[in-house]
Amino acid sequence: MSATTGTLSATLAKDVAVATATKVSSDVGDTLYSYLPKVDQFYIPEWLTMQFIANNLISFTPLFSYGTTIISIEKCKTALGFSIDICATMLIASILRISYYLITPYEITLLRQSLVMIFIQLILLKTSLKYRPDEYKYQNLTDVESLSHLVHDIWFEFFSCINRPKFLSEDWKNLIKSLSFTNLLKFTFKIFLAFLYKILKFFDPNFKRIGAFWQWDNDTNFWRFLALFATLQILVTFCISNILNWDSLAQGLGSIIGSLGLLVESLLPLPQIAILYKLKSVQGFKLILLVSWLCGDTLKITYLIFGAKNISALFVVFALFQMSLDFYIGGQYIYYRYYYPKLRHIHHPNNSNPPSDEDESEMYELDLFNTLQKDVEKALKHDSNDTSDSPQYDQVGQSQAHTVTV
Repeated sequence: MSATTGTLSATLAKDVAVATATKVSSDVGDTLYSYLPKVDQFYIPEWLTMQFIANNLISFTPLFSYGTTIISIEKCKTALGFSIDICATMLIASILRISYYLITPYEITLLRQSLVMIFIQLILLKTSLKYRPDEYKYQNLTDVESLSHLVHDIWFEFFSCINRPKFLSEDWKNLIKSLSFTNLLKFTFKIFLAFLYKILKFFDPNFKRIGAFWQWDNDTNFWRFLALFATLQILVTFCISNILNWDSLAQGLGSIIGSLGLLVESLLPLPQIAILYKLKSVQGFKLILLVSWLCGDTLKITYLIFGAKNISALFVVFALFQMSLDFYIGGQYIYYRYYYPKLRHIHHPNNSNPPSDEDESEMYELDLFNTLQKDVEKALKHDSNDTSDSPQYDQVGQSQAHTVTV
């Protein structure tokens, strides 16, 4: 009897313990349930929103896009095909955006993206300089024609007079006759094109720049420039906006800095466009970088239009312009990757060793020069009988030849 009673007591105690444990577990589950929101039968934290995901994607996308480029350069042991001007563009633009934030605070997401961009671009610059090919050295770059020479050629083209003519001479009469409104309008337009040509050549890494800017053979000059530019830019901005409290000057300076930063960043693809055009090959340029640029542009434009606050319309305009240049690079990539090799094979079907890109460029320039030479001869013969015998013909030919070869 006592044994049976003991067994019942043990069973009862066990049941009580199980019931107690079940109740405690249920209470704990109810407590966790009260803290975790339930959405479509999945538990997610309240801070994990679409806005949070979008903000972090925009902020940390540079780590992925440019990180893959760093890995590729390290793997290939050469930076051929990648323009180090991209580093200059993004570093200068990011520093200007940080400086602009000191005057006119904007979305913290864009500020965080600028800081991340500076971090990854410094690593990319160090890697690119380490494996910089000889083709990118300053002494191996092409000289660009001076602006004064371009203006001189344009003046002679419209007014057929190089030096100052003698008073009441025949040259003066011809000069006065050529001063028509149409001629002056065309002359002004050609001068504008000359300035535009010089600006585009400045962004072309294949040509020498004034002061060898961002083409220095000494790597220390790159770091010295970045340190001085960042220090002076941020110090001046901080002093004007926060210490001296010059509100009117700060607002004007902020508008200039913000617009300049957006303009510099929107010109990011130009050096890479020039590199691909010269090489006529996509070797060294990774498709993942182009895809990341386009995805980044899409995210940035979407964020600026739908998610950002206190953002100027200039941000959207320059972002769209940058995206159009990225699409142009996409067209270059498709052409030089899939169509250009086939075209070269069609033009040289019986030659196992078709001419190089440099030979083709020289042949094209020679054909262009011959065409211009013939046009000049026809124009001179058509103008007057005296013109064909004058020494100006040789000057025109030399001027055109110099323009073409440059």
